Amino acid sequence: MKQIMKNINILNLFIFSFLMFTACNPLKKMIELSKQQQINVNPDPITLAGSSVSFDVQTTLPKGMLPKGTSYTLNFEFDGNDVGSVEFKASDYPNSSSSTSTSTQTISVPYNSATMGGSPAKLTVVGTAKVVATGNSLDTEESDVADGVNKTITLTNASMIPTPKAYPGYTDAEETETTSVDFYFNQGSSYLRGSERKSDRGEKFSAFLAEKNITKGVNIVGAHSPEGSTKVNESLASRRSAAIEKFYRAEMDKYDYKDEADKVGFTLVPVVENWDALRNALKESDAVSSADKSQILAIVNGGGSFVDKEKSLSKLSSYRTLIKEVYPDLRNARTEVVTVIEKKPNNEILAIAQNIVSGEASSDALSHGELLFAGTLTPDLKEKAAIYGSAVQWGGTWQAHNDFGSVHIQLARQEEMGSDAQNKLLEAAKTQLDISNTKNENAEAHLNLAAIAAMQYDWNLANEHINKSADLDLTYADGPYNMAKGTISIPLGDYENAVNHLEKVGQRGWAKWRKGVVQLMSGNIDEAKKEMAALRKQFADNGWTENGGIDYIYAVISAREGDADGVSNNLKAAISKDENGSFKERIINDLEFVNYQNAVQSAMN
Repeated sequence: MKQIMKNINILNLFIFSFLMFTACNPLKKMIELSKQQQINVNPDPITLAGSSVSFDVQTTLPKGMLPKGTSYTLNFEFDGNDVGSVEFKASDYPNSSSSTSTSTQTISVPYNSATMGGSPAKLTVVGTAKVVATGNSLDTEESDVADGVNKTITLTNASMIPTPKAYPGYTDAEETETTSVDFYFNQGSSYLRGSERKSDRGEKFSAFLAEKNITKGVNIVGAHSPEGSTKVNESLASRRSAAIEKFYRAEMDKYDYKDEADKVGFTLVPVVENWDALRNALKESDAVSSADKSQILAIVNGGGSFVDKEKSLSKLSSYRTLIKEVYPDLRNARTEVVTVIEKKPNNEILAIAQNIVSGEASSDALSHGELLFAGTLTPDLKEKAAIYGSAVQWGGTWQAHNDFGSVHIQLARQEEMGSDAQNKLLEAAKTQLDISNTKNENAEAHLNLAAIAAMQYDWNLANEHINKSADLDLTYADGPYNMAKGTISIPLGDYENAVNHLEKVGQRGWAKWRKGVVQLMSGNIDEAKKEMAALRKQFADNGWTENGGIDYIYAVISAREGDADGVSNNLKAAISKDENGSFKERIINDLEFVNYQNAVQSAMN
């Protein structure tokens, strides 16, 4: 019995050894033949497009490399991290014993700045030959197939999009308001009666003049009822306007306007042969029946001269009612005084806001709009936050919560990326913005929520908020919307949409910069040059100091045009203007200059 068991064990060992031999034999042959494989990666260097790293792999395996029952897999890695694979199954290539086996596939993986943003590591590949039935496998040696990731598109700084404040309802720009009063005259008269001057309208107007408001101008529109000849009515309307001007000037003398009176301009407008006033008066009148109104309007809206229409009206049975009930209100002169709205000086507004924050002034020392406006008057973010915090406490409008959230985002940008301090500020910002939307869903809050998502590289969420803002009121946020939409379209890989929206922003420097980089990455070198030239001119026109960014882009352009001297000269200029040394660090690892190491060394020295 023991001898039988021993023979069986020997037989099993023989069978196992045979299977291992037959399994390993084709694997060794496959590994040997893999030395003839052709792998082409395009583009090389790999290019970061949008927020993904994508490349095409074209592979040709020699004939005989896929024996029946086997598979062969190309495993790609970047800096030790798996970035995808391409598998060949013998069953998919039945003629592999007599012909080559080919494949073209696209591999796309999310961009990881931690593994792809540093030194220019190589894209490597390891081939794995496997017997499908047993799972036995052998690997090829690792080999380089492409340079690392070209990340020029990251220069667009897409994580930084606008953080708009809401319109506070107050501005320091000059604003005017119009005060109107109507004075009425007797038929055929331009004399301003004492009863008109002493009426409630006249007394209020006189009190208004006594306040000596800063007056931009006075418009006096003299009118008449539709009676008499054209010549008489024109004279009457003009004389009524002049009578009001005379009264106005007398009031200015009365209240001692002095030299200010000479600065007030009067515009006298006589209204002649205009039936609009009668049409409007008929709509409001209860004294004239609907049937009579129809007859009157048929004449007024019909053909004929002004005098002909007046004669036709005089023949109507309702004419006496018109004379008594409707016409008196048409014999007037409307006075419209355009005055400048008096406002506090900006330094006073800011000082009062600071006192409100400290508790030294009551919350009603400023209007809510003035308090929100005060936040725009200081460059100090912490002071802004304190002012907006007071606005939240003493008003709590959607505008206040939005602005409070916005300044939290700005404060977060001053903290280390991904730090606890930054995350807490962003959480606080989101809370305020959600409250703002709860009170009144608004474009500004959604754009600020998009800014938070962009800082966290969640491009899809950022785009969702931007799209929501587009369905809301963009009266005061159209520029920030187009800047945000254009910028976020870049990491989403939609370069055409990015340019279209950035074109709408106007003369913003960031828009020109981002368009230039996108045009460069799209292969539109001439357009990239135009954008950089326009941006450089804007810097010069405004007296701004360049930081080397424009020179850096020109260096990349020179590299793509094969101009080594241009690479060296532009990099030297970029380094000389770069105060924090970020470009010098980037140049060393930038694959744009992989073929221009002498030019790089010249610039660095």
